[in-house]
Amino acid sequence: MHNRGTDDIDKASVLRRSWLSGFPDDVIDDAAACAALRAVEDGTLIHARGAEADGFYTIASGGVRFTRATVDGHATTIAVLDAPNCFGEISLFDGLPRTHDGHASGPTVLLFHAKTDFKRLLSRYPAIYERFAKVLSMRLRATFDLVEEAAIAPLTQRLARRLLELAHIHPSPLNATVDAQGREVPLTQEELGHLLGKSRQSISKQLHIWEQNGLIKTRYGRISITQPEALALIAYPDQAETRSPRKTAGTSSGSHPIKEAP
Repeated sequence: MHNRGTDDIDKASVLRRSWLSGFPDDVIDDAAACAALRAVEDGTLIHARGAEADGFYTIASGGVRFTRATVDGHATTIAVLDAPNCFGEISLFDGLPRTHDGHASGPTVLLFHAKTDFKRLLSRYPAIYERFAKVLSMRLRATFDLVEEAAIAPLTQRLARRLLELAHIHPSPLNATVDAQGREVPLTQEELGHLLGKSRQSISKQLHIWEQNGLIKTRYGRISITQPEALALIAYPDQAETRSPRKTAGTSSGSHPIKEAP
């Protein structure tokens, strides 16, 4: 019986674009042979926080939203990953439970390696360990940057960075994918508030100002970035000044000064 969600998925091709990029074909073919395809609907729980790790996942299509429940019962979105990103290695390496809830974001197809198969691949091809050591090191560096950013960066800069990262216009600590066509952020204003530790009102106020300036457009559950270059000037003012000393974080190319919420 054919599965419409997985029939067109080439497992080797997915792995070649993901965590086995650059590896020899025999390694990729071995990994593809022991992987299973799983098609899930929007909102399906893929793994729960606190659960024992059963294996490793690669996103073949669709996306996965990672959340953690707050004390008041709300789900705080930590990250949204899409193809061909992978996840689940942390619990496999340290033997501890899953750190977050993972739900499908839209119809999603996952490439799944059971724990035993994943560890067999690591044992047979030690170079994969080096690949993950680099990935985890990059994420640790990015985490340090996020901690520093949360302590000293203004809300406007932090919000602009998250929007660019979630729209895949700039890389994020979890999601290194950059999509030239990326423009939409699949989060509500309340979810952005939880992500940044700010109230929905504060987020809404700043988004409204940016919308007036033409940088974004808002609709229920999504935010579209219409001027990514101008938003990047706000998100990364140091880099912007290096590239173009005449521009500042408060102005967009050929437009009026961009206002910020007080």
